[in-house]
Order: sequence, then C-alpha cells, then structure tokens
Amino acid sequence: MKNSCLVCLCIICIQTCYSQNLLVEGGVGIGNIVGREHRLGKAEAHLAIIKSFNFGELGLDFSSGGNFIPLGDSESEAGMEIISPNDSKFSAIALLYRIPIEEIVFVEPRIGYASLSAFVHTDDKTKIRAPNLTAGMGVGINIKGVSLSIRYQYYGQTQQYEGFSSFSNVIVKSTSESISMILLRISFQLDLGKLFRKKNPE
Repeated sequence: MKNSCLVCLCIICIQTCYSQNLLVEGGVGIGNIVGREHRLGKAEAHLAIIKSFNFGELGLDFSSGGNFIPLGDSESEAGMEIISPNDSKFSAIALLYRIPIEEIVFVEPRIGYASLSAFVHTDDKTKIRAPNLTAGMGVGINIKGVSLSIRYQYYGQTQQYEGFSSFSNVIVKSTSESISMILLRISFQLDLGKLFRKKNPE
C-alpha cells in the first residue's frame, strides 16, 4: 500500500511540473552508523525528483537500505537474544532544498518521514517498525549530471520490543536507541525537460 502511494506521488509531481526544469536523480550510498561501532556498514538506494528554481532546487527524495553486509550483530545472554539496533533497515521520504554555493558545489538540508524496522525471530516472525521524523544535511558536487555528496542523516529511534521465541527457548529483545548515519552518495541525473521537450520544426 505504501509503495503504491509513493508511486502515485511521483506521478503527480511529474504531471504538476509538466517536466519543465525537472530532474530525476537516482543512485546508491554507502556509510555507517554515527557514534557506535558497526562492522557491517550501511548501504542504500535512492531516487529523487528535483525541480529547479531561481533560488535553488526543491525535491522529494525516496531512500531505502540496510546493512552493507547482509548479516546480523545480535548478542546472546543467558536466556535472552538482544537484537542490535545497528542492524535496523531504514526507509525515508524527505523534502530537500539544494542550495548552490559555487558553480558545482551545493549544500542540501532535508527533513521528512523515516521508518526503522527489524525482524524478530519469534514464532510469527514479527517485524517491528518505528516511524520517525528524519532530518539531515548534505554537502556535494555536481559535474555534468553526476553528483557526489556526503550526507549526515538522523533517522529517529528504533522500536522497543520483547517477545519469546519457541525455536530457541529464549526471550528476544530490541531496545529503543537513536540512529544517525553518514553516507557517501553517488547519483546520476536525467533531465526530463530535455527528454520530453518538443523539437522545433525545420
């Protein structure tokens, strides 16, 4: 349901802007948790719709990711398994404002909605999810439609949970902790205005 809403939102944005001064930007990012050791790293895929104005660029950014190495760092104690909040998957939709500083340099504050989630291995394989406010700041360069940026993003707090697993006869526990990340992003742009612009008749 959420994915369908996001697709509809993208279509509405494109139709509203009539593809003039409109960019679609997509790519990947890699990085890690801020303030805590996390050997698995984090990675994301992202897609943004960006509209150019005289004062800068406004856009909607959609991102989703998780551990760069698809493993887990859960700890085991006597009769208890503690899920690491570092292993949380994340997804976000954020409003961004890209401000040009120099010809190719920009800064990019952003704010929006984020979700942190994790599977807990109980009988019903419950998935816990925590909705949050997300905010961040990026700095980057853009050269001929390819942008490289470093972004700090606060994703909110993980969900607190406690349940019993009959598979291993232990209590499965997740604590509520704040998650922030620093990600190195590489993105590629497609100018929809040029793509759909009518050619002048000869």
